[in-house]
Amino acid sequence: MSAATWTPLAAEGLNVNQQRAFDIYKELIEINTVTATGDTAQAAEAMAARLRTGGFPEADVHAFSPAPRKGNLVARLRGTGARKPILLVAHIDVVPASREDWSTDPFKLIEQDGYFYARGSGDDKYMAAAFIANLIRYRQEGYKPDRDIIVALETDEEILDKDALGIQWLLKNHRDLVDAEFALNEGGGVGLRGGKAIRNSVQTSEKVSVSYELTVKNKGGHSSLPVKDNAIYRLAAGLTRLSTFSFPVNLN
Repeated sequence: MSAATWTPLAAEGLNVNQQRAFDIYKELIEINTVTATGDTAQAAEAMAARLRTGGFPEADVHAFSPAPRKGNLVARLRGTGARKPILLVAHIDVVPASREDWSTDPFKLIEQDGYFYARGSGDDKYMAAAFIANLIRYRQEGYKPDRDIIVALETDEEILDKDALGIQWLLKNHRDLVDAEFALNEGGGVGLRGGKAIRNSVQTSEKVSVSYELTVKNKGGHSSLPVKDNAIYRLAAGLTRLSTFSFPVNLN
């Protein structure tokens, strides 16, 4: 979309559902939820309040704070029970953002030239906002699916640590609330061409990092009689080989 034809979303005349979705998105964005220093508990409580205002009973909205400033939310839209529940997961923590590195405030939603700019605008608050907005819409329109729809908003996704207090904590402490036939998380996505969807991909695995420590030894020598088999050269050659190596894809 060119700047010449761009119209701000706020000027588009949004309907009530679109406006609610935008407001939820903006509210989530503007709560600082940086994993180490932000407050995902505040974000979880804010979304819980949205759901309650949207008509969800207390019994179907659970906001947890397993540690100070750490928060998770589990909400359930009840269906007919003909099929087992589906679990929709999104994370509400984000990686750090320094104001000096941004041309705009990373914790204020900015719309410019047809794009949204802010920390978390893509990863992953757009998904969290969509889940909450749609759940409220379903509830208010009286939609009753053939299975319960469970939405879980988690903290600590960005750190991938054994002590993380997000989905691991929910599974350990409240498995009954998130137990489902299957779950959908972020990953994959829709490919567009000319504004039309051409594929809907499903991500089945995640890239991970691995660290190696390389030690090279040889018999050494004196600077007056340098050896050709220099340990530094051997290490450099090994790193060059490593730079051209691609690890095979493995599914687990």
